[in-house]
Parts: sequence; C-alpha cells; structure tokens
Amino acid sequence: MKSQQMEEQDTFFELFETWTEALPVPEEYCLDNDVDDFIIGKIKDALLEHNGNQTKASKCLGIKRTTLIAKCKKLNIFSL
Repeated sequence: MKSQQMEEQDTFFELFETWTEALPVPEEYCLDNDVDDFIIGKIKDALLEHNGNQTKASKCLGIKRTTLIAKCKKLNIFSL
C-alpha cells in the first residue's frame, strides 16, 4: 500500500514539474469581485428567507447582526 502511494506521489511530482505554464487568466478578472458577488448572494438569500429580519438572517449566516449590517453597507445591499 505504501509503495503504491509513493508511486502516485512520484507520478504527481513528475507531472507537476512538467507543468510550468501558468493557466491563462483574463486581465480584467478579479477574485475579489467573485467573492463579493458570492457574499451578496448569500446575504440576500438569508434576508429573503427570513423576510428581511436581520437578526435571524445573521444567525443563519453564522455572523453577528452588526457584521451583517456592516457588510450590507460595504457591499451596497440596501434593498432586495
């Protein structure tokens, strides 16, 4: 079993060494935008699920209500 794992690891490292070219990423791409969109979606879903109740939505998201309000202000989530 150990030798099989070592062979797999060696094969992986050999492949990794031959993979020197970076994957193409569009210049205009920004991970922050995707993260913000994800957060906005989760917050809106939670607020919709709890009929706009910030306390229940924040509990559902696992964050404090004040954190939810701060994120809403930062991400310009004023209305659904």
